[in-house]
Amino acid sequence: MTSPSTFLRTARAQFTQLLHALIRSLHRERTSQLVAVVVSCSIVSFLIVESLHSARSHRHQWASNHIVLVTRGHIAMGEELTSANTTRVELPMAIIAADALTTIPRNARVRIAVENRTALTTSLISVNGERIALPTGWRGIALPTDLMAPQVRAGDHVDVISADLVVAANALVIEVSTRNGVTIGVPAESAAIVATAIRAGDASLVIAN
Repeated sequence: MTSPSTFLRTARAQFTQLLHALIRSLHRERTSQLVAVVVSCSIVSFLIVESLHSARSHRHQWASNHIVLVTRGHIAMGEELTSANTTRVELPMAIIAADALTTIPRNARVRIAVENRTALTTSLISVNGERIALPTGWRGIALPTDLMAPQVRAGDHVDVISADLVVAANALVIEVSTRNGVTIGVPAESAAIVATAIRAGDASLVIAN
């Protein structure tokens, strides 16, 4: 039969082991909770800092103005940019394109028709005779290299004359190059007549105003 002293020693030892196990468990749980709190605080702090930085940057863009080139009135496709049809204005940086123009480039023409107060960018213009886009519904026609024609450049408007008749008025010069020659754009309904006149050698170009 176990003596009372032996029983008490055994019970105390078991209780001590149980207490130590409980303390270790609480310590591990407390450490996990502490790590979770620290990680959460770090994430929240990072998001707050990023939001503040973004807000400051956004406010700076709206508060800072930059001078850019804008149109003064409607400008037709291929029309040359001049001081008469453009002006310089201050606009918030938040609404200015990265390739916005500040001055008129030499021999610059608009690739497409643009409306009044349009901020001009490098993507909207062609420089020094670069090929320009065909208007919607138009057709491009390449001219023979031996065709007698006045000196033109991309963006000019010409009349195509055949048998003393204007078969295409205000045609648009799309490209002028040493390799491809002159390419003009005409409305779709005039394309067949112009192509036939050019193929027959009975066509000439007249520069239009």
